[in-house]
Amino acid sequence: MAFLCCLSGESMDSIDFATAAWKDAWLRHPVLGDASFDAFVHAPGNPVWRGAPPYEWPVNGFLFEDPVSSNWYLYVGHYCTGYAIKPEAPSYCTVFRSTDKGQHWESLGPIFPKDTFFFEGEVSPLSHWPDISITYADKRYHLCYDWCTENTTWQNAANPPADTNSGVGYAWADSPEGPFQRSPKPIATTRTQKPILGKYRRLYASTIIRREKDWLVLTLTDSGPFFGWALLGMTSEKPEGPYTEAKLLLHPEADRYHPPLLEFFPAFTHEGHIYAPATSVALNRNYQGLFRVLKEQAMDPAAWELYEAGSVWHAEPVGHEYCGIWGQTFSGFVSEGILNVMFPSRDSHGNGTINLASRSWDMPYREQGFTVSGHDGPSLALLKKSGPAERIMLEVCLTGTVTLLWNYTAPLGPDKPTSGASLHPFTLSRFSGLELTVGAWSLMETGIKGDRKTIAQGMRENKDSTVIELTWTAGTSATLAMDGKVAWSGELPCGSGSMGLLTAAHSHATVNRFEVKGSLTPLRLSWLYIEALLDAAQNQAQWEEYKDDPSFRFGCGAISRKPGLQVKWNIEGRSFTLWAPKGPKYGIADVYVDDAKAGVVDYSSSTSMGSAPIFTLENLQGPRHAVRIQSTVGCFPVDCIEVMCE
Repeated sequence: MAFLCCLSGESMDSIDFATAAWKDAWLRHPVLGDASFDAFVHAPGNPVWRGAPPYEWPVNGFLFEDPVSSNWYLYVGHYCTGYAIKPEAPSYCTVFRSTDKGQHWESLGPIFPKDTFFFEGEVSPLSHWPDISITYADKRYHLCYDWCTENTTWQNAANPPADTNSGVGYAWADSPEGPFQRSPKPIATTRTQKPILGKYRRLYASTIIRREKDWLVLTLTDSGPFFGWALLGMTSEKPEGPYTEAKLLLHPEADRYHPPLLEFFPAFTHEGHIYAPATSVALNRNYQGLFRVLKEQAMDPAAWELYEAGSVWHAEPVGHEYCGIWGQTFSGFVSEGILNVMFPSRDSHGNGTINLASRSWDMPYREQGFTVSGHDGPSLALLKKSGPAERIMLEVCLTGTVTLLWNYTAPLGPDKPTSGASLHPFTLSRFSGLELTVGAWSLMETGIKGDRKTIAQGMRENKDSTVIELTWTAGTSATLAMDGKVAWSGELPCGSGSMGLLTAAHSHATVNRFEVKGSLTPLRLSWLYIEALLDAAQNQAQWEEYKDDPSFRFGCGAISRKPGLQVKWNIEGRSFTLWAPKGPKYGIADVYVDDAKAGVVDYSSSTSMGSAPIFTLENLQGPRHAVRIQSTVGCFPVDCIEVMCE
């Protein structure tokens, strides 16, 4: 049979995009989704810990290997649901010990006693202390922790009054089990922190690192209504301080490619480098970025690199990972060539879970196969290639609802420029697809407004693995085979759009083969205006948004409410074109690509003009770029950017 011949080997014009050699052919995005080739193996004994009232959310933690005893220690932060700050149930941290490398764990209790402790100069006692990091140096165990006083609320946390504060503290012990002695002075406080870029002030989750001649603390900070997260650095000659003024190291507003919605905590060190994983706080959180810098150069923002943009983490279709990775990113250490990590999640009841996983440090990817999963919302994995395809072959293990896409031509972007963002409704339009559910399949097309037309449907066997083969003749008629048997044939145009997978909420796909035969070319795709607001960490209140306006290319866009604002698109490609309307109420803006000014755009016109190309730049060097538009005169409209992928 032709099907068996196809499985036996690839033809010269056939590519299996499920091999690690082609992992970078997939588009990855903190909101849209991530086709992850990571090689993490999740421990069979998971979860190590599961939340229960009143501390339903143990969703932060730190995994540490003691260099003295070789014991493993797990420090778990206990929160109430929703990170609620409750005086009757203050958040705190407990330590667990394993003497057999994570096979069994013993709870040793809270890291601090339940006493009344005041930092010097504070009128309210320390109440909450959930998140810690620890390191061993100079024959001591040095602990860095975030804290807030008993009068703290989410309403006053970013701008604390005189009787409230939060920040970063230091403690030490002669054993990783404690008891820990708290320094009377904090490393840093939110009240004394001057807002950076006018928005970053609240200081919390931190990592303490011993360097050759000093101590480094990497601290996470947020920006409230701007929905940006940044990594700050502080140094001191002594672990307890005093520390230098916090310095901005990584942040979305920078003139460099920086995926949005990434929270940093915690970092780890290996072979002279600091690695800072960062998790997306979109509706689905499996996307992870991994940043890296030489330890001694960590205070130089230009020395940091985005070491891996996605394909770092995947979730498994099990009950204790119902929400994927959730809370912070993974935490761990490298020992004997193995990266051992703790990762948090939430189960189907909403309770937090603490889990373990590991992989070879030198082999971060599977040679064959990737994973895509939707959790609280759908997830999209899209090839950065355009058809038409002559054949698509998919071998997949699936849970829930998974759709094979082709002729995908929709614009991309999030549905809102905030945390909890999901796919914009437009991303669920303009494609053809084969939807696979439990015991059934459906061939369909979606129109410009996402309206669905069913072409054919039928039943299928429920198997652990399903093989789909879709073959076109003359680009207009197709044959669908499932597990080697023809299920349907008829008129079905292939089209020239992209191909990929869409997983519905709480659905999971492990792809073992994604083979495409055809004359493929680089994908040309468009990003909506909301992506530009999100990538630049903009306050949504400073923009007037339009949902059904024909002056914008796709009918939606935004206009700045005041001069001086900026937007930014993070792109992967070799050229781009900006689209926007013009009119008498608009002004002028500069265009920057990475850290260089690339041109000027004049949005003004004596009459109103609909969206059209206004700026093009070609022959970009390197795969990833930041395109920033900075207002210089008046207000300006934000429409979309069209990118030619590699």
